Amino acid sequence: MTRGSQIHSFGRFLYTQNPFYLISCFLILYGLQTATVSAGDLISRSLSLSGGIAAYTLLMAVTCVAVIRICQVWQDARSIFLVVIISLVALSTSLDELAITQWNSATQILCVGFLFAVLISESVIRATRIRFPFAYRGSYYSLLLIFFASPIVLGYAVVHRHDELANWGAPLYSVLIAAGMLLLAPAMRKGRRRVRHNGTPWHWPYYPLSAFVILVVLAAIRTHAIWMSFGFRGSSVRFEPFLLLPIAFAILVLLAEIDAKRVLPRFAWGTMAAAPLMLFCGLSHHGKTYLPIQSDLQFVFGSASTVTLLALVLFYLYLAVRRVTYVEYGLIGSIVTMGVFAELPQTVYAAGVQNWMIVALGAIICSAVCLRVWRSDVGWFAVVVLSTLTIVMAGNAYDHTLAGLILAAVVAVMSMMLIGAVFESEFAMLLRHLAAGIIVIMVGSMVAWYLSGRADRRVLLGLITLSIVAVIYLQIVRRIGWLYIAAAPAFGLCLLLAWDGHQAGIFRKSNVPLQSGLTCFAIGLAITTMKTGVHRKLLRSTIQANALPRYKPGL
Repeated sequence: MTRGSQIHSFGRFLYTQNPFYLISCFLILYGLQTATVSAGDLISRSLSLSGGIAAYTLLMAVTCVAVIRICQVWQDARSIFLVVIISLVALSTSLDELAITQWNSATQILCVGFLFAVLISESVIRATRIRFPFAYRGSYYSLLLIFFASPIVLGYAVVHRHDELANWGAPLYSVLIAAGMLLLAPAMRKGRRRVRHNGTPWHWPYYPLSAFVILVVLAAIRTHAIWMSFGFRGSSVRFEPFLLLPIAFAILVLLAEIDAKRVLPRFAWGTMAAAPLMLFCGLSHHGKTYLPIQSDLQFVFGSASTVTLLALVLFYLYLAVRRVTYVEYGLIGSIVTMGVFAELPQTVYAAGVQNWMIVALGAIICSAVCLRVWRSDVGWFAVVVLSTLTIVMAGNAYDHTLAGLILAAVVAVMSMMLIGAVFESEFAMLLRHLAAGIIVIMVGSMVAWYLSGRADRRVLLGLITLSIVAVIYLQIVRRIGWLYIAAAPAFGLCLLLAWDGHQAGIFRKSNVPLQSGLTCFAIGLAITTMKTGVHRKLLRSTIQANALPRYKPGL
């Protein structure tokens, strides 16, 4: 692209989009703030700043009406609409200092300011003959009310030393903003049908969601300012992402509502995939916050990361209620993640709830999903993983770590063998091989544990059980490899019995060379039969005699 064409394209962008109204807004707001810094006492500065913003807002509102009714330049009018909204929000944030020092005066100005915001908004809507449905209008005025009412309520808390309300001010403000946003949910479900004939050339979602995007961005910025103005108590100034959690939750819900009931809900699936990003709101400072409510938050919820995990679970539950397909996987994953990583508060621990119970809940939900989709071998394996994790965590919680590990290993092996017997997929075959390998490792571990002198004779019973289970499984899956797996615990049992006999002195008076020779003969004979395949022939003849199907090779 040549330099001339680049200049032409840039000029075309300036002409069509006309960003100078937005640039003018930010420059004028900054200029008004700078000009009123030295304008006498605090009440004079506050009146000058709020009055200047109100005058500029009125100017832009009149300009907006003229641009639409006289000039019919709708592209520029959209920018002017956004400037009016930004100015109204700036008007609500210009009196924080006055709300702390002279609360009565700030309250009067803010109340008048809210009435002014409603009057300006309604005047522009009616004068331009734009249809602004109540489904959007209710959320719009609710957000404006929160902007103007927050300094009044929190200023009162600071003036009258309601420190708990002042400290919780920023989180409560964020929650209220999220609640105001969620009033858009019915409108988001109807989508463009709700504003199809709106009296403008603008199309959904640019109209009217662009206005709400501006409000949400300003509200997110305002959360930090609320904390600094009304909840700050001399601690270091740091950005606190935890305050953005309710707003992020509301955004995800609204995006999911766009197509939650469709057969292919792409927006809902996208929000389901993006929802774990909410966890970043609770990962700062090792799951804690820099807010003055940290101690209360830890007492009620455990930590900020616990709150974010709970929000993630609630979001997936909401999608489940809306019957979004595949949400059960996100729900199970979020519940298990909460059970593994969440720091539960002491009040919950006192009630008997522990982390392993949350993981167990995830395993139960996963089992219910697998019962609905019966032929899912991967799903049943997920149930196995969650069940073994639950057993390990429960054993660790009740100071029976070793018993929990042993029981988890037994459950895992038996479950994988069961899945391998029921299904004929490659994954089921992999689980059979994995179960066989674990059995061999368990046999070696049990033998070593017994020889070390730290185990009792229950190990012998375990080896017998493993051998019997492998033989029974051989008859179920008809795989010759399980004959060798059954031989492993049998060989370990013989080894331990011989060790016990040697330790007891039974073999000390015997002819050791003779016994050793017979043992070597037995080993050599076993190797020879393996080479010649005699055991296979004997097994095949037994099968034919009993009219049973032929055993398959491998595991």
